[in-house]
Amino acid sequence: EVNDLVRVSVSLAFNPPPNLEIAEAGMIVLDVSVPTGFAPVTESIVAVTQKLAQIKRYDVAGRKVIFYVENMKPGEQIALDFQVKALYPVKAKGVTSQAYSYYKPDIKGETLSAAVTVK
Repeated sequence: EVNDLVRVSVSLAFNPPPNLEIAEAGMIVLDVSVPTGFAPVTESIVAVTQKLAQIKRYDVAGRKVIFYVENMKPGEQIALDFQVKALYPVKAKGVTSQAYSYYKPDIKGETLSAAVTVK
């Protein structure tokens, strides 16, 4: 319903191709899209950045929350979640989020979220 808070859960794993000998990822940009009709809750994003030392900073740009994650090693995973607030009734389609290496943007991955309905 309108004004409800919804938790957005994100899992990120650094699994480079075996033919690339990479000791660490350097800076990873985690670009999480927020569905139409929702707004990120800043307090929950700040809490994530304080809890996970690898997140060096974040930006909110329109309907995106961008996390800058430092020094992931091959095979390493992190999980985080934050809240978004339902602004109005909507049937929001799934949105695409992506992660990529800041210094080597060709090393990337993306996923599609589930659709969400707000009454």
